Amino acid sequence: MNDQATILWKLQRSDREVACLVRLMPYGIEIDIAHDGAVVLTRAFEGDQEALAWAAQKRAAREAEGWREVATPADENTRLT
Repeated sequence: MNDQATILWKLQRSDREVACLVRLMPYGIEIDIAHDGAVVLTRAFEGDQEALAWAAQKRAAREAEGWREVATPADENTRLT
């Protein structure tokens, strides 16, 4: 069960972009942080609450550094099933 990633959030600063992607895995939930499309960090979690809290902390830290939200069209996202 390796689902395609769903974009949780996407931020932009100047001409750079950072995105947080999530996917269901057999062992739990995996979150990737990608800079300009290249994954630079992957972390696995057993449960969704811990995973989402971690992703929210990462987003808040970047927003504090001046990163701003980028609208994500619905067709960019894939659904977790």
